[in-house]
Amino acid sequence: MGLVNFRGAENRRANPRRRVQWGSYIAMPDASRWAKCQTRDLSFAGARVQLDDLPDLPANVYFLQMRDRLAYEARVIWHRAPEVGLQFTKVYRFDEVPGTSLRRLIEKVSE
Repeated sequence: MGLVNFRGAENRRANPRRRVQWGSYIAMPDASRWAKCQTRDLSFAGARVQLDDLPDLPANVYFLQMRDRLAYEARVIWHRAPEVGLQFTKVYRFDEVPGTSLRRLIEKVSE
C-alpha cells in the first residue's frame, strides 16, 4: 500500500499517512473499557479510526494495533462520530506494555 496525500495534508502533516483497513482496538488507560474499531489510515505519528462504541472517550487512550502487535499510548486529537483522530505519544510491543490490566486485555482480544 502506498502513501496517500489527503486534501491539504502535504502542508500540515509531517508524516505521510497510508490508507489501511485493519481491525484494531481502543482501550481506556486503565483497560477497564475497550472497543473494537477499524483503522482507516495510519502514519508514524497517528491514526484515523472508525469507532462505533465508546462515545465518551477520555483525552488519552491505548490504541491496540493487532496486525503488528503494537500498543500505542495516544492522545485523542479530534472526535467526529464515528471517527476519531489519534496522535501517538509512545509505542510498545504487546509483550512490553506497562500494567497487568492492559496485558490481560491484550491476551483477551488476541484469542
